[in-house]
Amino acid sequence: MTTHAPTEEAPEEPARIIEVEEVDTSGAPSLGKRFFNFRTLLSFGLGFAILAFLFTRVQVDVGAILDRVRQANPWLLALALIAFYATFPVRALRWRRLLDNVELTTHEEGRRRLGIPALSEIMFLAWFANCIVPAKLGDVYRAYLLKVNAGVSFSTTVGTILAERIIDVVVLFLLMLAATGLSFGRAVPPEVLVLMQVGLGLVVLVVIGLVSMRRLRPLIERVLPQRFHEQYARFEHGTLGSFRGLPVIVAWTGLAWAGEVLRLYLVTLSLGLGGIAQSVIVFVALASALMTTLPLTPAGLGFAEGAIVGIFVLAKNAGLAPGVDDHTAASIALLDRGISYWSLIALGLIVYPLSRRK
Repeated sequence: MTTHAPTEEAPEEPARIIEVEEVDTSGAPSLGKRFFNFRTLLSFGLGFAILAFLFTRVQVDVGAILDRVRQANPWLLALALIAFYATFPVRALRWRRLLDNVELTTHEEGRRRLGIPALSEIMFLAWFANCIVPAKLGDVYRAYLLKVNAGVSFSTTVGTILAERIIDVVVLFLLMLAATGLSFGRAVPPEVLVLMQVGLGLVVLVVIGLVSMRRLRPLIERVLPQRFHEQYARFEHGTLGSFRGLPVIVAWTGLAWAGEVLRLYLVTLSLGLGGIAQSVIVFVALASALMTTLPLTPAGLGFAEGAIVGIFVLAKNAGLAPGVDDHTAASIALLDRGISYWSLIALGLIVYPLSRRK
């Protein structure tokens, strides 16, 4: 008996050590501490400064904007709200596929697999975090929540989230490219061209990073301390291994972006703007989503609103958005971001304290 005890316990000891390292690496401070630190407050200040500049530059009448908002059809706004929140289970289904690709089984205590409702809740909490802290820290928080709730590898989960973001950026850019051609043809306004160049730059950056990841591994391992080599290997596996079954993943991605477009379309309908070219609505919805990827402000605060107003004004000047003026464009931005940004904060302040997932 004495000879068997050490051999049974010896394999378990390293497993406990690795698990402790994973928890330490993925540990995250509370959202309250993140929210009240200087960098977060500075990022909110930048976002509100951009909004103030936007209102000053466009020379809009706040009272006129609020009048238009009050005249919006509440039932169509409710449908827009439903369309937005329906994207969370869609994104959770896509994330489920990515996790399965890298064989992250996501079991809770008692070996019960995390279902789509649980993954949707984690996704919502992560988006809430992105709305109140800059630098897309909500993505890291999502990996932390999955680690806490399912005991899976934090590093591998971060890899799946990175793969998800890469797929989002590439699909987003391709859809924007198609919408640009349908909306403006060859006469693309310089402002839209700059936006497309930003999107192209992001696509090139993520593709180069993805292609180089495995080739740069020896160099990265020389730079990283030995204790982080295993975690980087898991991160690489999570990223590169997520791309199996890509057509299905792209289909889920397209469906999620369709929900974003439908939200904006319903917002414009609520203001009685049924004559706007649908390709313009597609482009504006995707362009504002692209602005949320900028890490300077929480969820692109200021940048997304600027994109919505600016592109609708350009579309009006091109005759593609009848009935839209500066005040109407600002009203669309206010209502759309009220759903996709401010409602997330309002609902998150209720869900976060009550959630058992955090």
